Amino acid sequence: MKITQTLAMSLAAMSLMASPIAAQDTNEGPTANFGLESDEKVDFATLKCWDVVTLAEDDRAFALVMLYGYARGEMGSADISPREVQTAVINTMMECVDAPDALVLDVLKTHID
Repeated sequence: MKITQTLAMSLAAMSLMASPIAAQDTNEGPTANFGLESDEKVDFATLKCWDVVTLAEDDRAFALVMLYGYARGEMGSADISPREVQTAVINTMMECVDAPDALVLDVLKTHID
């Protein structure tokens, strides 16, 4: 129950993110609104490590937990272990720093048991 609530809160928080990655690198402000009124979509299959590595820390955590759940679902598994999530996320981030053009979902899948 607690994990379900955490995941639901993570998804809700991600839907409220207002600034894209590009806006974090400049002082120009957000170039798009990713809130509830936005039609913006993210394709997990094309999301690169750089896109996740350069997110703000909280946004990165939410994104990686969501990606982890997506990857587990693709693998046909519904169970989740906080320890496994933490290990997979840390290992994914370490690898993504060295390979910014890699697809983050592919990297993450190599770290899921």
